[in-house]
Amino acid sequence: TTLSSPDVDDHDEKVAYTIAGSPLRDSYARYQYAQGIENNNLMASTENYFLNEDAMQEGSPQGILERGEDAALPPLLIIQGTADMNIPMSMPHAFVESYRAVGGSVELEEYPDMPHNFILRVGKETDHALGVVKAFVAQQLTASTVATPAD
Repeated sequence: TTLSSPDVDDHDEKVAYTIAGSPLRDSYARYQYAQGIENNNLMASTENYFLNEDAMQEGSPQGILERGEDAALPPLLIIQGTADMNIPMSMPHAFVESYRAVGGSVELEEYPDMPHNFILRVGKETDHALGVVKAFVAQQLTASTVATPAD
C-alpha cells in the first residue's frame, strides 16, 4: 500500500506496509522441499513460474536478505497457517529472523492447524486473521503521515 498521490508535493511510490497470507519467502528452498516430499504439483508450478533454479535463487526474498542486497523493508505482517503443506514452518521463522536482522519490522501471526491460504475460507480463524490485518493497517496508518491533495 502506498500512502501518497501524484497530486501531492514530494510524491513517491514507496510501499508503506505489506500484508502477506501464506507467502512464498524462499522459492528455491521451497522447491527443494517439494522435491524432498515428492510434491510434483508444487515442483511443476515452481518450475513453470521461475523456469530454472538460478531464477528461483535470484528472485527469493530470503536470498535477497541473506545476500545483503539493497531492498525496501516496509513493515510486514505475515499470516501463516502451521499446517501449510507447501512449506515447513522453519521457513517463515527464518525469514522473520532475516528481515529483522537487516532492520525490518515484521509480525508473524501463526494459526495452529490451519492450511495454506486458510484466510480465503470462511471460519473463526479467518475472522481472527482479518481482525489482525485491520489492526495492523490501523497501526501503520497511525504511524504514517497520510498526505492528502491540497484544495
